[in-house]
Amino acid sequence: MIRNYLLLLLFLTGLSPALEAQSWRSLRKDAEQAYEEGDLKTAAEKYSEAYSKKRKKEELTYKAGEIYYALRDYRNAVEAYLPVKDKNDDFPLVGLKYARCLKQDGQYDRAVTAFEEFLEGYTGDGKEILEEIIRVEIVGCKFGMEAPANANRELNIALPGDGINSEKEDFAPFPISDNELYFSSNQGERARIFVSERDNNKWTEGEAPRNFPVIQKGHFCNSAMSPDGNRIYFTVCNNDDKNWNDVKNRCEIFISKRIGSQWSQPERLPDYINTQGVTATHPFVTHQRGSEILYFTSNREGGLGGMDLWYASRDLGIDNNDFSFPVNLGPVVNTLGDEITPFYDRENQVLYFASNGHVSMGGFDIFQSTGDEVSWSQPDNMGMPVNSSADDYFYILNPSRNGGFFTSNRVYAGGKITTAHEDIFEFSEGGRRVVLKGNVYDRASGDPIGAITVRLFEVGPNGESELRSQNFGEGNYAFDILPNRQFRVEVSAYGYRPGSYRVNANDENTYSYGQPIFLEKEGQGLGIPEPPVIDENSDPYPGNTSPDRTEPLEPEEPVINYPPEPTTGINMNPVPPYRTRSQNPNDNYEYETTAPRHTGTYYKVQIAAVGSFDPARFSNIANLGSIQTEFIIARNLNRVMLADFFSLPDARKALSDVKAKGYSSAYLIEYIDGERYGRVR
Repeated sequence: MIRNYLLLLLFLTGLSPALEAQSWRSLRKDAEQAYEEGDLKTAAEKYSEAYSKKRKKEELTYKAGEIYYALRDYRNAVEAYLPVKDKNDDFPLVGLKYARCLKQDGQYDRAVTAFEEFLEGYTGDGKEILEEIIRVEIVGCKFGMEAPANANRELNIALPGDGINSEKEDFAPFPISDNELYFSSNQGERARIFVSERDNNKWTEGEAPRNFPVIQKGHFCNSAMSPDGNRIYFTVCNNDDKNWNDVKNRCEIFISKRIGSQWSQPERLPDYINTQGVTATHPFVTHQRGSEILYFTSNREGGLGGMDLWYASRDLGIDNNDFSFPVNLGPVVNTLGDEITPFYDRENQVLYFASNGHVSMGGFDIFQSTGDEVSWSQPDNMGMPVNSSADDYFYILNPSRNGGFFTSNRVYAGGKITTAHEDIFEFSEGGRRVVLKGNVYDRASGDPIGAITVRLFEVGPNGESELRSQNFGEGNYAFDILPNRQFRVEVSAYGYRPGSYRVNANDENTYSYGQPIFLEKEGQGLGIPEPPVIDENSDPYPGNTSPDRTEPLEPEEPVINYPPEPTTGINMNPVPPYRTRSQNPNDNYEYETTAPRHTGTYYKVQIAAVGSFDPARFSNIANLGSIQTEFIIARNLNRVMLADFFSLPDARKALSDVKAKGYSSAYLIEYIDGERYGRVR
């Protein structure tokens, strides 16, 4: 009996590594199943994991990129598209999507290069049309680079709170008064209309509007009230797709009429507005010259591009739904792209709408145009802070015209850390607006440093979370932040050592925070007797668990490059040195190494990054594996690695052993066919 038990235990122990490792086929099957079930995030993750095990199957990473792109997870889409971005013959327009994701992630300089490279290498049909599209995209990138300096400093942007926003899609705000808001959300199984009230400066939990008719099937959302409050227009959309998409779901416009304290059963607008097979959505109504004018969005025949803006009118003297035949707002407003979410300010005769066809700093930006019916001025981009590198739409003013709302999937300091869902934002003029800004200088000369990259982190009780990473071209930076929070600013520039500082935005009498930063050029500041090892105690990103963080690179003090001293037990890698570059876009420094290159997937433990490599300092782990180095040329730093491990369980055990020796900030790096691919989570 004991012998059989021991044999069974031995069998299960030997089987556990095999159970831990899934094949790429199994992962692909899991991805397909998750996709069918509507779990897109899991599907994308499984496709990416399958690709990491089978690099020759490039369609796996392409599918992951397509799903991340649909989810508007721009940063993960960039990483997934990267291996195939130049293979437009195999994956149509993948290079264009890659560039757009860079743009919507706010990486404008890289996006410009990607747009240019895509167009240069494109050999398919319709190149003339693509040239115009890319011209507009590149102008948009440059507009985005200049936007912080031209931002409207009079607007205060805020998230209304959990009463309105959720982890789902929250959109289509329509203020009935300054303290009552209708909005839509897909909390639950479908998108629905909610109402919330402001009580002591806090919005109450959204609930169904009182006496609103029951809608049995489909999504019902995008509500708009007539100026007299007697009609409410909204859309009913199909829910064949398990995931709500306000632009892609087919919708039709319905109306319900107020009868006393009740709302009538919904009536579908006529077929010439709700045309068969196309969508009609985003209604907004105003009263003008004895008529009720309905503005809406549709991809109906006769438009200029994808979704266009249209209007139809009816006689206010007759209580029916007999609207005129829809009229396109024309080529000044509409483009080859999509124009959506109209709001017309009758008092000032200004149309506000969102577009991805005009020059935008993101995907959809909000524009304004003065005019009426089919006569409009050239639309103006509203710039920051209304617009961002993400998608912005559903702009609307409140009845008192001292503020309003819009919808965005942007990351927002202190309140929203992902672009994968959209929230409703509130804006007001003249409110308390807090800015974090500063200038960056060369420490030796005192001259401003031009091109800089600034990362903004919020510091909380559980560590740091990265809120924004943005490039600035004039040597200064500015971010809108929320008060009563702690932040860390990190600034880097080519040829300089990074610098950072922390700030508490808790002074009620202060509207502007920040300080100048003086950066030292790499190689300056010599005279420290011992180059430090970067570990948990000198980590320049303390507590940061952001997925963008790839490694702790920058030492806390200046370094001296001591010559290495051979030590018994240390593998000094007697292989001719060669140069290569990481395949991870967030870790793409060129480095030089003498490490052997293996076929297939294997792993290394990254122990530290030091200015000069002294083998004696790592002799206490020499018995755990081969100690190798990777010299990062642009940073003048050496990664110290423990290698090589050809199974993930072996690598994880080595990592545990290394941490037990005191290197608590060590982590695993994946290599495939000799190329560095990034951190293992």
